[in-house]
Amino acid sequence: MSTLFISDLHLSVSRPQIIDLFLRFLQGPAQDAEHLYILGDLFDYWVGDDMLQLESLADLGTALKQLADSDVSVHITHGNRDFLLGQKFTQATGSTLLKETTVIDLYGTPALIMHGDSLCTDDVEHQAWRQQVLSSQWQQAFLAQSLDKRIEIAQSLRQQSEKNKQHKAMEIMDANQQAVEDIMRQHKVKLLIHGHTHRPGRHRFELDGEPARRIVLGDWYQQGSVLVCTGDDWELIELGLLD
Repeated sequence: MSTLFISDLHLSVSRPQIIDLFLRFLQGPAQDAEHLYILGDLFDYWVGDDMLQLESLADLGTALKQLADSDVSVHITHGNRDFLLGQKFTQATGSTLLKETTVIDLYGTPALIMHGDSLCTDDVEHQAWRQQVLSSQWQQAFLAQSLDKRIEIAQSLRQQSEKNKQHKAMEIMDANQQAVEDIMRQHKVKLLIHGHTHRPGRHRFELDGEPARRIVLGDWYQQGSVLVCTGDDWELIELGLLD
């Protein structure tokens, strides 16, 4: 058996090839797993669980539910694009919504899992935006608007975000090493798995005199990036390049 980790799929009807790849993943490799952890940004945007009524997303919800019903436990963490995923979504898909930071027992190794945007402390603009949209006051006001209006706002914010990124250095949008070490100390772990930065890789460093590891998941813009864990074996794989 294996445990799979994915993040930053950014599923959107504007990218049907990625939706198709994800459906094939759920109906194929994921069927042989024991656990599937989706560490944020499953969707390019999620403006409330009433998005489940959209016909374009029906197959995704069904496929996740079928996977959960086949005895694969599906766990989801909020990302900075889908922080409004809620109870209706998890009930419909048979998934479990995790806290922002969660420590799991990964074949005998305590592992901290999270989306990872809170680690990018050098990106002051993003952290300010994050504080705003995670407030209950902002979310209540936003959810009070019609679904069409919320989608319109989300698409506009998405476009603005892409423009802003063009003027930021990659280092600013990456995880801050001090923030990484602080949160690992807080949770008393030597292994951290996260996404968000779209810079897949393995990082080894020393934490309080002991070896520590940080594994960063890749995105699903051109391929499907999956971390496969089987006991002591760790492998970051790509499901295949897309046309």
